[in-house]
Amino acid sequence: MHIGTVRRILTKAGIVAVAATTLGAATTAGAAAGPDDVTGAGTHAQYGGTVRIAQRPNDSPNVIWPFMDVNQVTSINIGEFQQYFFRPLYFAGRDDRIAIDDDLSPARAPIWSEDGKTVTIRLKDWRWSNGEQVTGRDVQFWINMSKAEKDHDGYYTPPMTIAGTTTNYFPDSVVSTRATRHGISITFDRQYNRTWVLQNVLTTITPMPRAWDVTGPDGARGRCSSDDFDAPTLKADCDPVFRYLSAASVDKKTFATNPLWQISDGPWKLKSYDAASGSYAIVRNRAYSGVHRPYLDEVDFVPYKNAETQYADLQAGVSSPNALQIGILPKAHAARYDENDLQAGNPLAGQGYHIAPLTYLDSISYYQLNFRSTRHGKLFRQPYFTKALQDSYDQQGVINGARKGWGHPTIGAVPSIPAGNPLSPNAQQHRIKFDLAEARGLMAANGWDLSTTPAVCRNPGTGPGQCGADIAAGDKAEFDLDYQAGNADLPGIMASYRSNLAQSGISVNLAEVAVDRLQSEASLCTPANPDGCAWDAALYGGWVYSPQLYPTGDSLFATGAAANVWGYSDPHLDELIAKSITSNDLQDMYAYEDYVNDHQPVIYTDDIVAIYEVANGLHMPVQDPFEGYQPEFWYYTK
Repeated sequence: MHIGTVRRILTKAGIVAVAATTLGAATTAGAAAGPDDVTGAGTHAQYGGTVRIAQRPNDSPNVIWPFMDVNQVTSINIGEFQQYFFRPLYFAGRDDRIAIDDDLSPARAPIWSEDGKTVTIRLKDWRWSNGEQVTGRDVQFWINMSKAEKDHDGYYTPPMTIAGTTTNYFPDSVVSTRATRHGISITFDRQYNRTWVLQNVLTTITPMPRAWDVTGPDGARGRCSSDDFDAPTLKADCDPVFRYLSAASVDKKTFATNPLWQISDGPWKLKSYDAASGSYAIVRNRAYSGVHRPYLDEVDFVPYKNAETQYADLQAGVSSPNALQIGILPKAHAARYDENDLQAGNPLAGQGYHIAPLTYLDSISYYQLNFRSTRHGKLFRQPYFTKALQDSYDQQGVINGARKGWGHPTIGAVPSIPAGNPLSPNAQQHRIKFDLAEARGLMAANGWDLSTTPAVCRNPGTGPGQCGADIAAGDKAEFDLDYQAGNADLPGIMASYRSNLAQSGISVNLAEVAVDRLQSEASLCTPANPDGCAWDAALYGGWVYSPQLYPTGDSLFATGAAANVWGYSDPHLDELIAKSITSNDLQDMYAYEDYVNDHQPVIYTDDIVAIYEVANGLHMPVQDPFEGYQPEFWYYTK
């Protein structure tokens, strides 16, 4: 999913491939328990109280129904909002681990048939807050919706036919389902990589209460949840339900009052939401039937227009009238990173705060190129040109400079930190690098006159030493790059990047743009969407591998993938992606990884970490690697 404005930290020596794991109570040492399990937190946990936490500047949740289109699938909407109330079938991420968490999931570990085509999901005895049991029919409701509304499913990837062989993705890969009161069985059209099914398919499914199967505010019942998967009337039955729920899902002024959204199976309920400011509050769901019930009574999420306003509230101290218990320290005020002492130079220590343990996101950072741009897409379609763009971005220089050491380079399409991803043994060999000499050499070797900036194509054509397809004599090496407003570091970082590009004859026109505008403008160029053909490049975050944990790229880089709004297409990459999801051989995953790292579907940038300032006396353990929070594990100490 798309990430917001904050990420993670720090390089590690060595590359280690770690198998995907599942976390249960026995494997999460040090995790706080809820009020029903006092021993996990010792005798120092205090029950009750309210925590006020700062939101990232200009970044509030804006969708409450977990069935979202591609522009709505963000870490803010999922991990910092929806999952408090509506738990996915399999929850992942506690303790900064890339793993399914048994305790926090409403389903037990899946069971596979002998032929490897059918997976059976057994549900725990969880209940919705209206008293109804969470059943297999609630899972069927989601699956039916995803089949009927593919065009609106942010996780959808269309079938790919390569060399006469078609690979289907969910839900096209489903042949049949069988829902019972206690679970559901799903039969696929062939064997698929079981890790991929668990981590990239089942994690995207959120059971939906049958009370949501309505077609309007009058409560008229729909038939989407009760249809069989192969029902001929499925789309006709789901369409009116989708239209009503999707409209209600963006009506922010009714988030906390619409009875639909008060039905939850998670540990929290939404108490209030201010549509004008984006502030919201959550309170304990006293009907929550899972384990690890919250300690706190309430968590208030406080919006800010910029980082400096939030910092001023932190500077006022923990005893001030508008005190924050959790805030984010802007890099401009942070001391240089000290791996041996996180508290060294903390400017807010005297105000009653300490820096929390660092959380590393399972993410990659990048800016997007519009390969279908009518303005400069022809440049981006030249592999040497995109390689020159990547060679000119100095990730380590940014980390050492503006980030003050609080970051680490993105080495490619599969994150190296935190541990848990299937990193290729060749990851270091294929890693992204900073090389201005190579960038300049690539431009000069492909027909560009570098005596001026922007460089000019002097040798058009598609042969060796020529500028490439669709590039005419006299065309200039220039493009536009819009980046997110409100980040104090970015103007300087972008100015330095512009200087680096100029050394290779590439001119970039920079513009600082509000994040919501960036998200709306970065859309796919199609005949039906001409606005998607006008933008060149956009920097507003990156990608967190959540809720699809296994980093195969099918939702991101495959031709036609929902998140692939930049129009990238590489048939060989599609072939490698298809093999990685159908094969249980890890070597096929490595082949995909090595290939995508040698090509440029995006331009990778540095990953950073959020520096959380936490009030002394408040326990906030390391959070999840998917930019979400689990406030049920926060508590005040006695």
